[in-house]
Amino acid sequence: MKTLRWASILLLALWLTATANEAFARRSGGSFSGRGGFRSAPSRAPSGSYRPSGGGSNVIIMPGFGWGMGYGMGGGGGGFGFGSLLVLGMLGLTGFYVYRSIRGASRRNSGMQGAYGHHDDEDVRPERAYVYKLQLALGRSARGLQDRLTKFAEDGDTTSEAGLASLLSQTALELSREKDSIRYVTVTSDGPMPLAQGENRMNGMALAERSRFDVERVRSADGKVRKASEVLLEGAEVLEYIVVTVIVATRQPVGTWKTVTDHTQIEPVLTALGGVGPRELLGLEVIWTPADPTDSMTQIDLLTSYPDLKSI
Repeated sequence: MKTLRWASILLLALWLTATANEAFARRSGGSFSGRGGFRSAPSRAPSGSYRPSGGGSNVIIMPGFGWGMGYGMGGGGGGFGFGSLLVLGMLGLTGFYVYRSIRGASRRNSGMQGAYGHHDDEDVRPERAYVYKLQLALGRSARGLQDRLTKFAEDGDTTSEAGLASLLSQTALELSREKDSIRYVTVTSDGPMPLAQGENRMNGMALAERSRFDVERVRSADGKVRKASEVLLEGAEVLEYIVVTVIVATRQPVGTWKTVTDHTQIEPVLTALGGVGPRELLGLEVIWTPADPTDSMTQIDLLTSYPDLKSI
């Protein structure tokens, strides 16, 4: 009898898993992205830094000056000469440039920055990347986001940093307008890291999110828009949640966020990410699901598919 009971429980679990997987496979989604900043990042040393032009040692050659040009005290020779003044002046100038180089390197290594990622030219590090991921689950009252994000994908410019920065700003604005509908959130920040590692990290995150749905209704990337015409069955459950994921890679840090526990903490994150300009932006990925108005996502779907989301 006990064996029969455990067999029944196992069969029920398998049936529930198969049902969940079937519903999960039917889910639709959409996305738009671009990596223009990674492509255009210069490989040369940043402005204000120094790169040796050869493999040898760097030697500062100081000109020699004799005492014969000295202005003697009381007609005698060997006074404090004009050549000595030039030597002292060059030493002072050399010391200034050494101090400036050390100070610039120290500031870059410590990640010093202005508010929301505005930096001096000498602090720009084209060879470094910072990757941020903001994921939100919004209630059904925000279902208008599906059409607006689809419109961004169809009409937005994903070929340039300026176009991607505009899309990021518009997306952040739309999410900010729907902040009262946000029910779950997770945010991560990582960096600095080499450019190649940053792009790989971003691609991995995007692939993981896009693999959560079976049909990508619209996909816009690097100037190309692809649409899927496959017809999905109408969801058996109601649409309770929409999940929007924003992945951003930047040249400069825009903030450090560990946890978000209430709605008041979401606005600064959206403001910081939405304020990233074309010069700082390396890449963008915006992903949402479901994309079809007749598709469904229940709270059980949400909690099983997105275990990292935290309720607020």
